[in-house]
Amino acid sequence: MTNMKKEKLSLNKRITSSKFSFTKNFLYFLIVPAIILIVGIVLLSTIGFNLGTDFTGKSVVKIYINNEDSFGEEVESYNLDSQEDKDAIYDKIELVLSENGVKIDSFRTTTMTISDYNVYLGQAVEVTYQNISDDLDSITAKNSDIRNSLVTAFGYSSYDDAISSIDYSPSTADFGWITGTVASIVFGYLVFAIYMAFRDNPSIFLVGIIQIAIDLFLTLGLISIFRLTINMSLAIILISTFLLSAFNLFYYYSKIKSNIKSGKFEKAKNSVIADETIKEITFNRVIIYIALLVISVIFSALAVEGVREVALGIMTSLIVTFYTSQFLLPSFCSVFYKERKKAKTVKTKSPKKAEKVSE
Repeated sequence: MTNMKKEKLSLNKRITSSKFSFTKNFLYFLIVPAIILIVGIVLLSTIGFNLGTDFTGKSVVKIYINNEDSFGEEVESYNLDSQEDKDAIYDKIELVLSENGVKIDSFRTTTMTISDYNVYLGQAVEVTYQNISDDLDSITAKNSDIRNSLVTAFGYSSYDDAISSIDYSPSTADFGWITGTVASIVFGYLVFAIYMAFRDNPSIFLVGIIQIAIDLFLTLGLISIFRLTINMSLAIILISTFLLSAFNLFYYYSKIKSNIKSGKFEKAKNSVIADETIKEITFNRVIIYIALLVISVIFSALAVEGVREVALGIMTSLIVTFYTSQFLLPSFCSVFYKERKKAKTVKTKSPKKAEKVSE
């Protein structure tokens, strides 16, 4: 027990030997996060997040491609087996939607049967796009305009059934998920901080609040700047950011303890300890982060609805948490760690002295 107490006191003395001992170039490393936060706040205050169909609702339409020349030469024919034709179809649909103030959310190949024209399981594309508002009448009117524009763009004026009616789906987002996500992160942090506080030093609570809060806000800022689509999957991204931030904090602090115990930083300044420790763990952390980044890139390449957005969001979390843990966390530990106060001992008279006094 005595050795453990000496180890903790030795660690505290070295981490907190100077009240404002910032690590080298700390203020320069703050410039990038500050810019991201300012730009993110401006974007959120003006144009807001890029909300996905979970929040805006969606509309779906099918378009026959006429790959079998079902309508003769008067209608242009495409073949979805050709990437060039697929790109041309996408560009044509994207142009129609943009002219009507909406954008494509998903685009996939499918089949379509038009019995009136003897088309059975013919090549077709299914397009999903965001609704323009929550008002059903406005959505219905806009979908009618979009369908008419698509009929004209694909030359189906005489073959109206070659484009399906547009199905409307309202927003499925329940804003209670925000409360649930925040509550989960707060509860998770409290458990983590209480464990670290009792195990080592209560000051880890303050360092953790600063580190995790910065990571979460920077992640949201980059999501806003990169205009990543916000759906219910945002909860996964925020929780991933929290877990990465907590991992970095625990790993860094554990390494400092190990070095202090070995006597490596005897009489070293707290800023030196912070800088040298982060250098020691950088290689291992780079390997871990590269592995996670490769996995995220692979998933971002998958043409599965929702997966790409989550993968891109996690890639953003990886960028943020690596930067802050590499360049900001050492200074936070160096500045905010406080030495645990020793408990005052109360002296009591020995029984023999007490007896003499009573006599």
